[in-house]
Amino acid sequence: MDDNAGSGADQVPDPVTVGEEGGPTAVQESDSGAAARADLPAMQAALTALEPLDDRGRARVLAWLSDALDVAAVPRGALRAEPVRAAMPISTGVTAVIAADEEVPSPREFVSRKRPASNVERVACLAYYLDHYRSTPHFKTPDIVDLNTESAGPKLGNPSRDVDNADRGSGFLVTAGKGTKQLSVRGEALVDALPDREAAKAALSEHPYRPRKREIGNKKSQANGGASGD
Repeated sequence: MDDNAGSGADQVPDPVTVGEEGGPTAVQESDSGAAARADLPAMQAALTALEPLDDRGRARVLAWLSDALDVAAVPRGALRAEPVRAAMPISTGVTAVIAADEEVPSPREFVSRKRPASNVERVACLAYYLDHYRSTPHFKTPDIVDLNTESAGPKLGNPSRDVDNADRGSGFLVTAGKGTKQLSVRGEALVDALPDREAAKAALSEHPYRPRKREIGNKKSQANGGASGD
């Protein structure tokens, strides 16, 4: 009996081969989940710290961290090929970054996919791309022109007029101050719905807009008692 008891106590289980339940594959997945849980609080803390800063301040902080930690900066979108699913509740901003599983489309791919039917729709699509994929919610007309060229779109004959029409005439843009524009809720709903024309029509109905009338007449002449310039 003693020999049997001793052999039972000293017996070591055979190693689990790949493919068996609880084997190396399961351990690897567990390690990946633990790494994700360790990363998320750091991401949340970094987002909270950087959010109040402007673009220049964020760039300085990221450059300093890269040098201090001796870590090369990862090109934007390089991590999207292997999405990491959230293992704990976190804020919407971090969730959006971590759960992203779609590569950023090029401007040409995006505009081609949306198939805008007019210049004002094209401007709305370009504004959407600047906001969602270039971190440029506020832009000026030259930004739209440059992105339109990058997207290989038809040349805008009068960019200033097209941007103004997308703002005053269609309500796809709104003034953001200091000579800049930004995509409106109506414009975003339109681009989200494209290229489905029925969905786009419904989106515009849900976000109605009454075109603003341009002022007519010569204010200076009126102020001096002159004719109003009918």
